[in-house]
Amino acid sequence: MEQLNSLRRRKQHARWEEALAQRGFYGQEASPFCSWALEHMEAARPGVLELGAGQGRDALELAEHGYEVTALDYAAPGLQHLAVEAGRLGLTGRVVTVRHNVLEPLPFEDGSFGAVYAHMLLCMDFGPADVTALLSEVRRVLALDGVFLFSVRTSLDHACGLGRHMRGTMYDVDGFHIRFYSREMVRACAGGGLALEALDHLQEGEQPMDLHVACLRRTSAEWDPSAEQRLQEAFAEAQCDSGRLDEKDTAG
Repeated sequence: MEQLNSLRRRKQHARWEEALAQRGFYGQEASPFCSWALEHMEAARPGVLELGAGQGRDALELAEHGYEVTALDYAAPGLQHLAVEAGRLGLTGRVVTVRHNVLEPLPFEDGSFGAVYAHMLLCMDFGPADVTALLSEVRRVLALDGVFLFSVRTSLDHACGLGRHMRGTMYDVDGFHIRFYSREMVRACAGGGLALEALDHLQEGEQPMDLHVACLRRTSAEWDPSAEQRLQEAFAEAQCDSGRLDEKDTAG
């Protein structure tokens, strides 16, 4: 099983490398989530860590607002694009790129960042144990009272139930493994050390992706090891609610 998981993730890595080599894969404008996050970020110091930065459209927007941004991704083409754009915009001094896989411990000291930002990263091919480990690392690198701002595609999203079903609410859509989240799954991401402060709903794109957007604040409480169990339960109970599966079954 471990070898199969490793092979699957290597293929996903290659798929993202291919996609992020395409100019403007996500478009040039910052995401609607970035605007939402800026309202909750306050004066995040000593800086912002973006996990899964892609080609950096949001990292550049955060830098334009005066934040020092560390943009992390495991796909080199996106980071190369970001570095070029940061230079073109005169933002090189505010943007640092780091190539790293978030399934490994984050390469930063405790309390290094005032905010951690992740737009749709948790929709990747992660199980409850992976998400729990990442949340624990996010808590570790956040300064006390810092915020974790993240978005995920919802179980109401038009694509939830389309493509090849993998497990739970995860589907292979055009070669990308996408996990769709219920509201309960998002709530389960909060726990000891990360308190849920805001949970809202946004849409993005021409054929809108439906998003849960959340702000978790880093508290003085210790990380709660029962978080993985809560996530496992929420993952197991979730189902796609878009109605597309019923439509396809009726059509068939």
